[in-house]
This record gives sequence, structure tokens and C-alpha cells, in this order.
Amino acid sequence: MFLTGLLNNLPNVVLAAIVLVAVKGLVDTRELRHVWHVSRYEFLVSMVAFVAVLLLGILKGVIFAALASMLVLITRAAHPHVAILGRIPGTHRYSDIDRHPDNEAIPGVLLFRVEASLLYFNIEHVRATVWERIRSSTSPVRLVICDLSSSPTVDIAGARMLATVHADLLKSGVRLRVVAAHAGAREILRAEGLEQQVGDLGRRVSADDVVEAFLNDSDTKIGVSADAAPRAQPDAGS
Repeated sequence: MFLTGLLNNLPNVVLAAIVLVAVKGLVDTRELRHVWHVSRYEFLVSMVAFVAVLLLGILKGVIFAALASMLVLITRAAHPHVAILGRIPGTHRYSDIDRHPDNEAIPGVLLFRVEASLLYFNIEHVRATVWERIRSSTSPVRLVICDLSSSPTVDIAGARMLATVHADLLKSGVRLRVVAAHAGAREILRAEGLEQQVGDLGRRVSADDVVEAFLNDSDTKIGVSADAAPRAQPDAGS
């Protein structure tokens, strides 16, 4: 602010050397390689910032990079990963079956987990993904479980989407259960009347509890059906 006048007589070569020394620490190729291996998303944002600053200048480049970063974040939030869960062998826990093919699929049950908040701008993507998985299931689906453990927030549109999915599934004789919802999400779901439709949303009910209840109920029905089946009557002449 006050001493730039003293630099008026310095040759341009000296000024350029000063600028290059100052900028040298801003470009860290080793860190860029590390970012590339750790997160392709953050590497993309850093490259956008780098190119924008070169083409537009520092201020405009940083603003452009910030806007691009926000756009990518919104795009990712609008298309969250919907994990289809399978039981981890030898446990009562569940994880993404696409990442861990050795997980055990439960016949007749589709478990899914939305790995993001359930909000108005991503509900259509979630609903379409769930229906696509239901249609492509190798066995008829009789129970759908929505695990909200990775969804810190559920808005009104998200709650109503679940209610709509429940109503559509019910027409085909398929039940929907919601488990592991956070406290704030449970309040929204209950206020929308979803607990009266799909059953208890309490924090003590886990996905495994619902699966075990379903399997026990299925075994009971199979046993009742077998007992109720007509037995062969002996011939009159025997």
C-alpha cells in the first residue's frame, strides 16, 4: 500500500523473478497427484480453478471455480447413490451388495439405503432407482426396507415420496418399512402420518429385526399352508 513506489526502477526481469518465487508454492504437483488418487471430484475442481485463473485472472477464475464446485455439489446431491444392501456373512449387519458381492441377498426382500439427505430435488432419482431394482429383482419382492441411517435430513417432499411408494407397493401386495431414521427425520415422517402407514419408526427397530420378522412370518405361513393342504384319502376298497 505504501512502498510500491520504491519498486518503480527495478528491471522487469527482477519483478518477474519475484512473482515466480511467490507463485512457486501455489503449484504443488505432488499434492495434485495425491488428490488425483484420493478424490477425482476434488481433482476436477482444482483443475477447473487452475484453468479458470489462467484464462480469466485470479478474481474471476476463483469465482468461476467456486460456482463450478457448487454446481457439481448440487448435481451429486440430486443423484445420490442408492445402495442395495445384503447381509454381511456371519453377522446381522448389512452393507452395499454391489461393493461386496459376497453379501447375502434376502429372498423376497429389497433393502436400500439412500446415501444422502432425502430432499425435494433428489426424490425422483431415488424413486426411479428403487423401482428399477424391484423390476430387475431375480425373485418376487414381497418386502421393501428403506434404511435412512445415511440420510441426516428428510424434508416434506421426501416423506411424501415414501408414502407414495408405500401406496404403490401396497397395490401389488408388497410392504414398505422404514428403519434407522434420525430424530429429525422421524419427526417429519411422523408428522406426515407415515408411521401409521408403514409401521413403527422407533430407533430400536433395525433392518435385521424387520428381516427376521418377515422370514419368521413367511416360515409360519408355509407351515400353516402345509398343514392345511388336503391329505390323500384312502380308497374305499382298501
